[in-house]
Amino acid sequence: MNLKEQLYVCTLAETGSLTQAAKQLFISQPALSLYISNLENTLGARLFERIGKQFVPTQVGELYVKAAKEMLCLKERFDTEFSEIQNGQKERIRVGIQAIRSHHLTPKMLPAITALYPKTKFLWYEDYYESMERMLLDHELDIFFCNCKTLRKEFEYIPILNDEIVFMAPKNHPLAVSPGPLPSHTFPWLDLTLFEGERFILTRESQSLSKYSWQVLKACQLVPKHIFNLTKIFNIITLVNSGYGVGFSLAGYISPNNALSPTDNLGVFSVVNPPITATFYGVYKRGYQPVPAVLTLIDMAKTLMAEQVSHLPR
Repeated sequence: MNLKEQLYVCTLAETGSLTQAAKQLFISQPALSLYISNLENTLGARLFERIGKQFVPTQVGELYVKAAKEMLCLKERFDTEFSEIQNGQKERIRVGIQAIRSHHLTPKMLPAITALYPKTKFLWYEDYYESMERMLLDHELDIFFCNCKTLRKEFEYIPILNDEIVFMAPKNHPLAVSPGPLPSHTFPWLDLTLFEGERFILTRESQSLSKYSWQVLKACQLVPKHIFNLTKIFNIITLVNSGYGVGFSLAGYISPNNALSPTDNLGVFSVVNPPITATFYGVYKRGYQPVPAVLTLIDMAKTLMAEQVSHLPR
């Protein structure tokens, strides 16, 4: 990619001096002056005001420099990636991970997969479902990991975790006493109606977790008397752990080792039979043949999510 024109203009704009710009560009001062003049004639607009020996960008010049810098950045990125391919890099894999899951998965998956495939370049994106769905459709991702609200016919969905909507209450709450799990349930059982008078800390209506929480409440025929709404699930987990109220979460959102949301006093319970679940998927486009590194990522995600849920407080 040859962007000589853009480089010449940006260098002159940065130095403000024809002499200094020519020196940096390893060309003669008259040659650079002629090049800029010819470019201005071609554009039909002046890019620089000549104030004494100083070259100051005009309004058109400022617009040109802004666009030229973006083009030079793209060239630098192209040159870097092209060089990596020329020097033996086998492939590039673009991975998206649901932002709320990334704190648990990324620190474990990324170093491990890089060590297993040192000649593969991994590009990692932490984002939300709608954004990653669009990126996959636009061929900007190879795979993403996320809870999916709807299943599209253009995508393949590999189940990673069938994630239960669990009830959270402080372990030291007098009502948080369970005889144990029901058959086919992972977590201890509680009668949710006993908590009717408690403060329920719920996510806001626009969030998918709110929809699941109200499904549980409806199944239990319970309308809480006191509701407090927050956006961040980690804040809700922390508040429940501290005894401020009770709430709901996907089991896979709770991490015993997450410094953002301590769980030393957190009780996790099943309250509806059968459990209400949301599936966490690995998603790629139909027709795509996953390379070994992608298949390894899927296996890693399955193992890590299963381990996390197995270590939740009981």
